[in-house]
Amino acid sequence: MLTNVSELIGDVKTGGSLGCSDHALVEFTVLSDTRKASRVRALNFRKANFQLFRELISRTPWDMVLRDRGEEQSSQIFKDAFHRAQELSIPRRSIHGGQGG
Repeated sequence: MLTNVSELIGDVKTGGSLGCSDHALVEFTVLSDTRKASRVRALNFRKANFQLFRELISRTPWDMVLRDRGEEQSSQIFKDAFHRAQELSIPRRSIHGGQGG
């Protein structure tokens, strides 16, 4: 799961696999407080600069950066880079009253 608000995800656990798959299972809790009103800002893909996003992600030498790192640390490093690239290349827009705006 990808999110730009890390406080929404808790109790992340990795381990095991499903059948013969080489993918690790990830278990997590989605945290929310429905009593608290919040301002919602969605990604505006119509104004996104995907070429810039691609360049920012591909600029990183992932083999070297993730070498000798565990699953959790590698995942966190990738998520941080992904979110930085997202912030720079995809603007946000406000959503009012549950409707796209």
